[in-house]
Amino acid sequence: MKARREKLHSPLLLMSELKSNQSYVQQIAEVIAAVIEFEVAIIDNKLEVIAGTGEYKSEIGIVYGKGSITKYIIDNCVYFVLDDEPLKHNICKDCNDRIHCKLKAAILSPIILKGQVIGTISIFAFDELERNELLSNRDKLLDFLMKISALTSSKIGENEMHGRLSLMANQFSAVINSIVEGLVAIDHEGVITHVNKSAEKLLSISTQQACGKHINDIFPGFSVPKVLNFGQQYTELEIQYENKGEICLFISTITPIKTDQEIIGLVISFRNIRELRKLAGRLIREDRKYTLDGILGTSKVMTILKQKMQLVAATDSTILITGESGTGKELFARAIHEESHRKNGPFIAINCGAIPEMLLESELFGYEEGAFTGASRGGKPGKFELANNGTIFLDEIGDMPMHLQVKLLRVLQEVKIERIGGVKPIWIDARIIAATNRNLEEMIKEKLFRSDLFYRLSVIPFYIPPLRERKEDLVLLLYHFLDKYNLILGKQITGFTQETQRRMLAYPWLGNVRELENAVEYAVNIATQNVIDCTFLSSRVNDYYEHYASLSTSDTQPTLAELEKNAIVTAMKKYGSTGQGKEKAADSLGISRATFYRKIKELELDYKNLK
Repeated sequence: MKARREKLHSPLLLMSELKSNQSYVQQIAEVIAAVIEFEVAIIDNKLEVIAGTGEYKSEIGIVYGKGSITKYIIDNCVYFVLDDEPLKHNICKDCNDRIHCKLKAAILSPIILKGQVIGTISIFAFDELERNELLSNRDKLLDFLMKISALTSSKIGENEMHGRLSLMANQFSAVINSIVEGLVAIDHEGVITHVNKSAEKLLSISTQQACGKHINDIFPGFSVPKVLNFGQQYTELEIQYENKGEICLFISTITPIKTDQEIIGLVISFRNIRELRKLAGRLIREDRKYTLDGILGTSKVMTILKQKMQLVAATDSTILITGESGTGKELFARAIHEESHRKNGPFIAINCGAIPEMLLESELFGYEEGAFTGASRGGKPGKFELANNGTIFLDEIGDMPMHLQVKLLRVLQEVKIERIGGVKPIWIDARIIAATNRNLEEMIKEKLFRSDLFYRLSVIPFYIPPLRERKEDLVLLLYHFLDKYNLILGKQITGFTQETQRRMLAYPWLGNVRELENAVEYAVNIATQNVIDCTFLSSRVNDYYEHYASLSTSDTQPTLAELEKNAIVTAMKKYGSTGQGKEKAADSLGISRATFYRKIKELELDYKNLK
């Protein structure tokens, strides 16, 4: 009857309804045994003993074979009375344990939930006295088991429903609290019923403090009757909130909650206007930076550089980009990728100088399971594999250890890699763009960099000039960053004084464009008027000008007006004087259309006659 297997401990098996309620099911078994004084076993539809008394308590966790009576009950959804010894009964003919079975009689009842058999409840007799007692009361005991089965399934159904509702509630709460926007729900009278974590943070108030308050206690200008009566969604409404004497501005969306076409409340979602400006600035920056046209610069050297990059972007040749820190080497690498036929593939960047030497090899080439202590189960692909059908950008290639330079050279030669601990080569199809701010040719002389690797990498070399070598681009960069941080910080600064621009043009900008952007961000942050003058510049810029710039001659340097005029004329010649052309010209210069038109007017340019 019992044809057993070993106990199951695998967490991968889906838990049955009876097993997920095992504590409750064991209580039922013990109650039944105490009332009728027979041994009880409760077995689920996976044939596992879930609960039991007497001999069956020690068998909890045992899984019966397919020849057992339990399997027959589950498959046929019937009640059954075993009134003869298993060795003699036909139903036990396929049971592997029938020869050793000690049963004298049994009554088995299916447990049915939603029309499906989820298990059985059984009572057993192991001697003649128990057998006679069980069979003489078979009808009463069978009716008793049927009712217990129904009660069990009903309770499990309730537990299952409660569990599902609890799970849904937890999932809903997790979703609501993961939303960046603040959410406040109110009822039809304007009383707050719910707030999420973001609302707590934005309003500096706890759920306990907010719930039960009227919405006008938080947003005094909010008209509850008006919104409730009209019953339509409102978007991009500006609402004010005062916190410790400071006025915060939010952009909100108001959505009615309806049941049977009746409005029973509202949900107000809102975000801080300042945060939205920051997000807009970041999105604008991300949108611009991945194309060559989006890289700011109209100087002759930058124009030629971008034209050459445009030509080689269509090929798969390896590129080496050199230049000082802050010149935007990764910016150019991403732009080349976006201009290439690989633009729909991945762009994988790795900084060879930022990763410890012992980890760099596994990051580049990946590893197999068991390759070293702590290796992830199943292994891990390296950056070269991840870059397949795309581009891999090896930044700070000059900091790569010598032993890895050898392995990289082999990858370039054979177009395949081997994971650490692997035995099979993996063919890769990835374009390689490397970059460094170090002088690799000097490193070769010092035997710090392999010459053969250098020549493999520099098939197409590009040098990004520092900002001090292309001062013609500085003014348009200034206004680009001014527009950006006006948006992010909610300022309305219109420009820089002539003296400010003169000082910034004189400064050498050893940190290049990155340092220039930081300087503009600093100035916009502390500016208290609508024009940035010298008092808003960092002490580093002012000190340099006062100590060094006054000593140099500037009679051959173009004036600021000439620099601006040349940049605008070059852009207008390229894009034309139509409305769309002027918009593209302004974008190429990194300034807004309003700034563009203002500059044309200030410089008295006749853009209609530009050729």
